Amino acid sequence: MNKLMDLNKLEELHDKKIITDIEFEEHKRTLFNKALRKSGERKNPKSGIIYILLAWFLGTIGIHNFYAGYTIRGIVQLLLTLLSPLFLFVPLIFTALWAFAELLFQNKSRDNKKFSGNKKIITALRIVSIIWLVLAFSSASLVDVQIPLDLPSEDIFINGF
Repeated sequence: MNKLMDLNKLEELHDKKIITDIEFEEHKRTLFNKALRKSGERKNPKSGIIYILLAWFLGTIGIHNFYAGYTIRGIVQLLLTLLSPLFLFVPLIFTALWAFAELLFQNKSRDNKKFSGNKKIITALRIVSIIWLVLAFSSASLVDVQIPLDLPSEDIFINGF
């Protein structure tokens, strides 16, 4: 109730032109932030930096999703990774791409709160991840794979084994 009184006083000062529009907005934002801190609504203990690092290093087993509270996603990624040897590792490739997409685009935890952390560092980590992926694919395309093929000699075809 006290904050409401402060907001009313602030609006009164603004209406009487005692404070400027900029000052009014700054004070209103400060009151709003104080109210959020006291209610506990603003805090999200989940860090975007930790989420990205977990997705980068342990993304195929879904650790980043367990961290953010997306338990079902994490279980699906873990199961796909564990079962991938049975299916020629195709699910592992799918899971890696899925984790990479989450690394780039996921900004909120399961409870719909934005990740905490320095936004510039989070953006830089995402950019570095994209650059690394592009460099990895481009360097992989430069590798010249020569598989030696030992063809059977002509005698086998003529003599029949």
